[in-house]
Amino acid sequence: MTFSIDKVYVYPMFGEALSGGGESANRCPVCRSKIVVPDGGQVLIKNAILRVDRPSGRVTAKCAQCKSWVEVPLMYVG
Repeated sequence: MTFSIDKVYVYPMFGEALSGGGESANRCPVCRSKIVVPDGGQVLIKNAILRVDRPSGRVTAKCAQCKSWVEVPLMYVG
């Protein structure tokens, strides 16, 4: 069985989570493991499953260690 997948565009939101939020905004609030790694002009989401809320465009990532959902600095456009 084959499912067609639409093109999905996820853009980084350059805001508080990357610059003004500090180191704590890049970590899981439960287990403190690093999830978001800013690398120059790129954003790396380490070892995570992404979940997208289509109406709001909000993107969350599942922490690889404690399995909690963490908001990441990405926005769904599509």
